[in-house]
Amino acid sequence: MQPIDNLRCLLEGGGPEWIPFSLDVGAMPGFTGPVGQTFQNVTGADDPAEYFHTDIRSFSLKTRFGGEDPASLQGPVPPGTTFDEWGIGHLASGTEGTVDKTFSPLARATTVEEIESLPSPLIESRVDASPLERYHARGYPVFGYGGSVYEWSWWLRGMENFMLDLVSNPAMAEALIRKVEAHTTRLALASARIGIDVLCMYDDAGMQRGMQISPDLWRRYVKPVWRRVIEAVRGEAPHVKFFLHNCGKIDAIIPDVIDVGFDVLHPVQPECMDFESVYRQYGRDIVVTATISAQRVFPFGSPEDVRREVRRLAGIVAADRRCILLPSNMIQPETPWQNVVAFAEEARALRDGTTEPR
Repeated sequence: MQPIDNLRCLLEGGGPEWIPFSLDVGAMPGFTGPVGQTFQNVTGADDPAEYFHTDIRSFSLKTRFGGEDPASLQGPVPPGTTFDEWGIGHLASGTEGTVDKTFSPLARATTVEEIESLPSPLIESRVDASPLERYHARGYPVFGYGGSVYEWSWWLRGMENFMLDLVSNPAMAEALIRKVEAHTTRLALASARIGIDVLCMYDDAGMQRGMQISPDLWRRYVKPVWRRVIEAVRGEAPHVKFFLHNCGKIDAIIPDVIDVGFDVLHPVQPECMDFESVYRQYGRDIVVTATISAQRVFPFGSPEDVRREVRRLAGIVAADRRCILLPSNMIQPETPWQNVVAFAEEARALRDGTTEPR
């Protein structure tokens, strides 16, 4: 059985032959810049997925800002600020591998018209999909970036402004969410059309003690959008599956995440949610990822701690192997390299049958 067949079996409700694993966070690189540099220095290789023989490959469409000058949307910003496809400014901090501050292009907007006039991102029309085709030819499933709803909305408006809009100025909130939904739908459809197997959506709505946004407001504003996006893609590409990255304590909305049609939930954050209880309750309805903590175990554990945690998580799902082993988030700069190696080796040993889950 090839990795793509094994994953398809899992995502279609069966028990896979082995537990798939990856060092990436869905379609996003799992290594922060310093960890990636260490990887290259130690191994002399360029691609962690190939080097560690993981079960998943990634390929995402490129997007760019749709206007002339994203800096024109801002007030004064510090030197070194970079801008993404929405014109959101990002300023790196003094700590290697981190971002300190963002600048929201719609922070000063006062009307729906100002929101509607913001240029939407453009999807690059010339796509070299040959890497994706080669991955498929070798039997690998391909994960691709599929967008956001809640995250992009508050990044564009600023969290305080957006939260106030949800309660006191719903016309502004709805206009912004409509704009974000339109781009997310376009991006998801374009990605499905080039052959992406699993669309990865990133939409953190949790903190470590609860939701950032009340579950009722999430259900009112965000849930219907995800339903429409997923239905639009499935109407054209019914084989495509959907991965949701949503950090924090989000147990209040897991039934809603399942209801709208997501197939995979990541990370079930170890600091604030219990993988075993979530798996026992929802593991037949959605693939619950089993993750190694990027906050605690990866940076501050020993290699044996990492191996023990991999085996513990595998033991929970031993009856049917219905999970994917992943980092809970990007592996941080302070993580000892041997801990990364320990995760990959132990996950491969489980796959190859040379170690047992516990």
